Amino acid sequence: MKRLNTTIKSFNDEQLKRDEEVLSFLEKREERMEANMLKKAEGFEYIYKEQFKEFGKIMVKRDKEIERDNNYRQKLWIDSLDHVNSNVVNMHSMLTEIESSLNTLGARQDQLITLANDYCLRNS
Repeated sequence: MKRLNTTIKSFNDEQLKRDEEVLSFLEKREERMEANMLKKAEGFEYIYKEQFKEFGKIMVKRDKEIERDNNYRQKLWIDSLDHVNSNVVNMHSMLTEIESSLNTLGARQDQLITLANDYCLRNS
């Protein structure tokens, strides 16, 4: 009986030792998994930060391109307005010349009518 108790105790001690080894193995495995997850999380955080930086650079570049395009369009608009203004000034100048020419023609027509009347009166 004593021998049976000793065998049972020995068996229980061995089983306890194996359970402790398994538990230790599982704890170490869990620690390694946590460490790996932290490394992956740090890697994702780094990748996220780098992508965010890259996105920021792209947005700044895009904003500069938009500003450049807007400045170019504004310059084109101003140049177009200057061209239209120049054309209006030229047209006003031409209309003034035409008015002057018409006035001169009207005065000459009046002179011709007066001369014709005088000629008719003298020859009648």
